[in-house]
Amino acid sequence: MNRKALTEKNKDRGFTLVELIVVLVILAILAAILIPALLGYIDRARQNKDILNAKNCLTAAQAELVNIYAKKLSTETDSVIPNCASTGNGNKDVDCTLKEGGKEFAKRVFKTADDEPYCFIIAMGTTKPDSTNPPTEHDKYTVYYALYMKEATSSPLYFDGQKWAKENPKNMGTFSGEKTNVMTLRDGRKIEIQYYMLASAGGKKMHGGSGNTSIWDWLRKTVGKDDGK
Repeated sequence: MNRKALTEKNKDRGFTLVELIVVLVILAILAAILIPALLGYIDRARQNKDILNAKNCLTAAQAELVNIYAKKLSTETDSVIPNCASTGNGNKDVDCTLKEGGKEFAKRVFKTADDEPYCFIIAMGTTKPDSTNPPTEHDKYTVYYALYMKEATSSPLYFDGQKWAKENPKNMGTFSGEKTNVMTLRDGRKIEIQYYMLASAGGKKMHGGSGNTSIWDWLRKTVGKDDGK
């Protein structure tokens, strides 16, 4: 049989079973390597998007607070955001549930940020005069802490006064999913802070109740399990 005949014969020959198995094994190995990397990339992209949204909400909230400070719209007896109701929990930093005027504040924030998060909490220096660690006038209008969740299934993101991260702020004392009243600032000062819930995580309360009714219990017992809290 001459070379031309052999060439014609080999041209019509298909893949053998062994060759197909080898190809499938190679594809399986590549998939095992690439899929986790791809999923990790998707997770990082999603987290980066959430961080960007969180930054937008924080910037919008701070801008609204600057506007309030400039106009001095608040009496500062309970909060710097107008029409916030005390939760009556006895803490020096009276954490506020937004009433109608406060809800307008939140609406303006989310409209400016072009975002409607599932949960968004900010904290500034308390307005209570009997504070052990009294903040300055500027501290009352400066956001030093924030918590952001885009959706109910999102991992919470925390702002520690400098950056956003998935971990609980280290400068918040023994913050383990429950709120703390004292925060250490970058200059080393300790101030007592006051919390404002701008997006209530499906109606959860700042204080009171247990399980899924209190935002802090819910974060610690439910969402926080994946965060090592």
